[in-house]
Amino acid sequence: MSNEVSFDALPPAKMAAKMEDVGIAKSKLKAPTMFALAILAGAFIGTGAIFATTVTTGLAAAGVGFGIVKLLGGLVFCLGLIAVVVAGAELFTGNNLIIMAFASGRVGLPGLLRNWGIVYLGNFVGSLLTVGVMFLSKQWTFAGGALGANALAISNAKVSLDFVQAIALGIMCNALVCLAVWLCASARSTTDKILSIVFPITAFVAAGFEHSVANMYFIPMGLMIKDFAPDSFWQAIGQTAAGNYANLTWVTFLWNNLLPVTIGNIIGGAGFVGLVYWFVYQRPQRVAEVKPAAVPAILVVDDDPDFVQITRTILLKEGYGVSTASNGTEAWGAMMKTKPDLVLLDVMMSTTLEGVDLSRKMAAEPKLKNVPIIMISSIDSTFHADKLPDNLHIPIDAWISKPVDPAHLLQTVRRFVPARAGTAAPGAAVAK
Repeated sequence: MSNEVSFDALPPAKMAAKMEDVGIAKSKLKAPTMFALAILAGAFIGTGAIFATTVTTGLAAAGVGFGIVKLLGGLVFCLGLIAVVVAGAELFTGNNLIIMAFASGRVGLPGLLRNWGIVYLGNFVGSLLTVGVMFLSKQWTFAGGALGANALAISNAKVSLDFVQAIALGIMCNALVCLAVWLCASARSTTDKILSIVFPITAFVAAGFEHSVANMYFIPMGLMIKDFAPDSFWQAIGQTAAGNYANLTWVTFLWNNLLPVTIGNIIGGAGFVGLVYWFVYQRPQRVAEVKPAAVPAILVVDDDPDFVQITRTILLKEGYGVSTASNGTEAWGAMMKTKPDLVLLDVMMSTTLEGVDLSRKMAAEPKLKNVPIIMISSIDSTFHADKLPDNLHIPIDAWISKPVDPAHLLQTVRRFVPARAGTAAPGAAVAK
């Protein structure tokens, strides 16, 4: 078997499995590590906001159309999420996709809320630290104060939204942000990730949607300028803090914007993207009906004897009955003789796609068409990956990439066949 690595993009069903694994890893981060990475993400998104504020300053006054101004602001804002994804950081809005692992039962509610809470707080801290540094830099005085005036206008517009409007704009925003993160799950290279990010993020900024973490920079920056800018700044821009920005306060920031936008972000990211893709690709669609007194029967079909032995041992300890086959022909004979409750199926055996062929043969056989199939393979990491059909065109119920984590294997198996720990008899295992 070749050890060459495939650079083909992952198809959506594999992306869903990958996002679940990522969600588990994120939920298990140690709190100090999670918090530090969240601070970085707040700073990265703040940097994107700085870039967007700078680039859009003066364009409208120069006669540039509204759409072009918003487009340029969106393009440069992409820096923030690119840095989060490529450099590595914990961003609350993107982490809404942990809901996929939660829906599959692989992350509990405490783990989900722990991540969201710590990351949200860390993002806020990172954003405010960035605001502090930027205010001290006096960059907002550049261009005769026009840059500061732009920052004030942006923040003032955001706190002037009504509650329901802010929720709706937050929903649309994080649907696009989580779409960008979702697309990144298909990526095999840094270039893939960047290209996956640019269009969804540019779209949400250009359309005027609301991002809670970005607003942790945009609005406090406006508040700092309003509260602490000297008289010379206000004279330069021909405005006054009291007369032009009376509505820009910490209360309106938290109530008119941050709260409803956060609610909308959760609905858009966790609901409209995470749960929808979980429903499409990860929900159990065929669940074995096992009689209460029976030992659930699992057939492991794989030509790797080491994998078969390890998997057999793991399943027997959980109370499952296990039989094995080393190729599709042997497996077909065993299934036609005794219908299994679940099949663990390798892709590459005597032929490259033997497992795929067997799954299709099972789907066409009335006796076997309702048997759940979990496909377990390393084909994604070989040069044969481009030969594999999209999971939508393979009649399987779940996909696990090798090497297999035993806990993940058992959690996936339990979604289709309940365990009966301690009931497996010595004769339940059938040797190859």
